[in-house]
Parts: sequence; C-alpha cells; structure tokens
Amino acid sequence: MELYFAYPSSYSQKVLLALYEKGIEFTPKLVNFMDDAERAKYRELYPIGKIPLLIRDDGRLIPESTIIIEYLEEAFPSENGLIPKDPEAARRVRFLDRMCDQYLNDQVVNMIFESMKPEDQQNQELLLKSSELIGVIYGLLNEQLASRTFLAGDHFTMADCAAIPPLYYARSFAEFSIFENIGAYWERIQSHPAWKRVHEEAAPHIKKILGDG
Repeated sequence: MELYFAYPSSYSQKVLLALYEKGIEFTPKLVNFMDDAERAKYRELYPIGKIPLLIRDDGRLIPESTIIIEYLEEAFPSENGLIPKDPEAARRVRFLDRMCDQYLNDQVVNMIFESMKPEDQQNQELLLKSSELIGVIYGLLNEQLASRTFLAGDHFTMADCAAIPPLYYARSFAEFSIFENIGAYWERIQSHPAWKRVHEEAAPHIKKILGDG
C-alpha cells in the first residue's frame, strides 16, 4: 500500500496514527503542496487534490481519513481495534470522530490560516465562530474523558486519531488546560507510542511552516 500525505496535515497525522497503532506496513509518499509542479502532478493522480490518499496494492484509491481508517480496520482486524465490534461502542467512536473532524479540527485549521494573515485582513467573524465551536467541543471532550483513559473508552480508537492532531495545533492559541480532563489526557498521550512516532516525524516539517515543533 502507498499513502500520499503531508506531515503538517492534521488529517494525514490522523491516518498515520492509525497505521502506527495497528503496526501496518506501507510505502510513504510525501506530497509537497508548497511546490506548484508537485501539487499539479498529485492532482493528475487524484483530481480533488486532498490528502491523505491510500492506494491499495490492487491500485484502488481510498481517500478521506475516516474512510481510510474504516478500510484499515476491516482489512487488518485486531483484538482491540480502532473501531469496536460492539455496535453501540462503534457508534460512539464514529460520533466522536465526526465531532473532532468537523467541529474541532476544521475550526482549528480556520484559526491557523487566519492567524497567518495580517491582523487587518483576518476574518474576525470566522475567528469568533471557530473559537466558540472549539469551546463547545472542549466541553464535550472534557465530559467524555471524565472516567476514560482514552476518548471513547479504555482503548485507543479512531476517536483518538481524530482528536490528537487538532489538539496538538490548538494548544498554542485555543488553550485547553483549564479543562482538567483534556489536560490530563494530553499528558497521557505524550507517551503513547503511535503519537510519539507521528510527532517526532512531523515536527521538523511543521517547524518549517509554522515555526512550531
């Protein structure tokens, strides 16, 4: 399998977390979106141009981070999978995955891009809306983590894959330390092998763009 991705991409990090957690071998294909020619070449492969993109050995393309993880879970089953076998627990994981993607990750990305603009060019309405949504999701995550080691229970799941990358970016401008359970979760995650590997690999690439490791 080949994975087309970029380390600074939170959705790429999400899939890397899943691959490393499950110990799945793959061929990494880094995409440099700062290079016009490389970006155009990638669009020849996948016209929508989004990452990550998994290409199976039979050539089938699997885009979108959640769909990729769903595929990995089916193709490489394990005892404590990223998506539980119990239907109710699986729905909880998928719910938290959607909440993290749509109402945490996407809002964090909005704030990152707006913060890179001169202040007088920033969309203040977008910043305010994004900040409010992040606060709502922090409340949800804090409640979920009140009695759980990981976001959806006692085991690392797709929900954690979705939560960790945006929390990493959010810590510098959308502080979550006042949410005791999220803060404790973040401290625990720092020693989790899959995240440690993703962070170590991604940090130099992120620093080039954001000056942050």
